[in-house]
Amino acid sequence: MNEKITVSAEETVELKRQLGLTSAILIIIADVIGTGIFVTTGSVLGMTQSAPIVLVLWTLGGIIAITGSLCYAELATMWPDDGGEYLYLKKIYGFLPAFLTGWISIAVGFTASIAAASLTLVWYLKEFFTAFPQTELTQKLIASSFILFFGFIHILGVKKGSFVQNFFTVLKLLIVFSLIVFGFIYIDWSMTSRITSSLSVSGSIGSAGNAGGIGIGTYGIALLIIMFAYSGWNGTAYIAGEIKNPQKNLPRAMFFGSLSIAVIYVLLNVVFLMSSPAEQLTASRATAAIAASNLFGAQVGSFLALGVAIILISAVSVQMMIGPRVYYAMAKDGLLFSKLSRINPRFGTPDLAIALQILIAIVYVFIGKNNIESLFAYVGFSLGIFPLMAVIGMMVMRFKNPDIPRPFKSPLFPLVPIIYIVFTTGMMAASLILWTETSLYAIGVLCLGIVIYFVWRAAGNRKNNESQ
Repeated sequence: MNEKITVSAEETVELKRQLGLTSAILIIIADVIGTGIFVTTGSVLGMTQSAPIVLVLWTLGGIIAITGSLCYAELATMWPDDGGEYLYLKKIYGFLPAFLTGWISIAVGFTASIAAASLTLVWYLKEFFTAFPQTELTQKLIASSFILFFGFIHILGVKKGSFVQNFFTVLKLLIVFSLIVFGFIYIDWSMTSRITSSLSVSGSIGSAGNAGGIGIGTYGIALLIIMFAYSGWNGTAYIAGEIKNPQKNLPRAMFFGSLSIAVIYVLLNVVFLMSSPAEQLTASRATAAIAASNLFGAQVGSFLALGVAIILISAVSVQMMIGPRVYYAMAKDGLLFSKLSRINPRFGTPDLAIALQILIAIVYVFIGKNNIESLFAYVGFSLGIFPLMAVIGMMVMRFKNPDIPRPFKSPLFPLVPIIYIVFTTGMMAASLILWTETSLYAIGVLCLGIVIYFVWRAAGNRKNNESQ
């Protein structure tokens, strides 16, 4: 690669390695477990018409996340700095693909996710507190206040931010584990047919294994929806430059974080599928609320709304923490305004990058929830491109640059990366075939990023020529 990007020489303060293994694992768990697991099982059951296939697909989703995490662990120990796939794509392919992954992160990936999580958080609080403000403007102001609060928490220091993050993640895990443990206690085990039966297209129970002629593309789309719930398995890669002893802690965090989530998700799905008739689960997206109401009563189902709100608080916080590390890395390379590479000399955090994310996320809050959901229709396809490129690049680097130090090597090479590549490619192909308009819209956004990249480069070159 012969591209050259001007890097600011003003950088005097660097991010410090302050996070241990426990924090690294909790960051992954916090980033992954959000609304996805609590609302998608009913939709997937309706699409596949088979409870056993639902469990198989959630297990397969865990395998994809684990194989991806093992590949990322190799890349992260090769280049243990902040930025995630932005850094890896830059090292492997050059600045254009790296810019595009950062462009998607800024435009939608983190910012719109934070906005949607904060708005959904307010909705769940409204469900629990009867006296909660009902006006749309007030609710958006409350949602914005959560973004501001956690943004400033993460500006005030990595240790302070990680402490708050770990606190809410522990609460999240307590809620999830309580639902699993008490769910297994209160399940009516005489209803095991609920996880062994298939459905007819009309929703009635049928014999196991009868999927009603559903095509493989539908299973691909269902798996893509499930992978939305697994997204974030690579969360620690974004803050690799702040992990202590990265050669050992990064692989451990990525593997055990992904494995823990896979186990949690499969157990939760057993609880969901066993708790309720299939017709109830497919009729509503509120899978967890239906399960809790059937298992523990309507009052406990109401308290689950508060539990989901706590889970969403953790999701807002962790994305406020890791997203700005991508913008920081881009700014250091001259692909964003150089001021965004500033590290606050007092707090040791990328304060201006965090401030940018706060601003854009709040703008998304006031755009409105429906518009954000339409953005999410394509963000899954968009974000799937870059981890796929990173894993392919990891394989290429094994053959192209075998002498680069690799403190950790992905096991069972090339089987592990091939598993990830095959299934991810299959999901994206299914999306192109069945969600053509949405997928093409995502590709259009990427093309816009290409235009912005070359305009930025041209402006930078012109400025450099004028200064000489």
